[in-house]
Amino acid sequence: MKDTLCPFSKPIIGNWCQCSQANLAERCAGKMICKQSDQYLARCHELVTIFKEKSRFVLGISQQQDELTHMQLMKIRCGGLQGMHRILSGDELIPDVLKTLEHARELYGSINEFPFNKIVKDIQEFNHRKKKSR
Repeated sequence: MKDTLCPFSKPIIGNWCQCSQANLAERCAGKMICKQSDQYLARCHELVTIFKEKSRFVLGISQQQDELTHMQLMKIRCGGLQGMHRILSGDELIPDVLKTLEHARELYGSINEFPFNKIVKDIQEFNHRKKKSR
């Protein structure tokens, strides 16, 4: 069964990021489905996997650790995306997941070429209890 649940559901619900392809009708249920799952969902899951791999050391996550805490997941997803957006755009606005991904691909050719070492501090210092205002 194909997972169509957006990996950025909780960050979107918490207003830490936004996405034009998130089905906001599911917002009250605490989860969101990607409207264009075939086109975009794999990219978002790939990005979260890269964030997780690049932040293992700073968050103290072992290779064998499958289950992450809510805070670890929020740090990885929100801190990673916000740091990436900061590097790409230089502003503090709420990042759009797909626009940030596309911008990274335009500048670096591949998401894997993005300098993730420059956003480790964003991941480490992210605190989901401190809300940003829109």
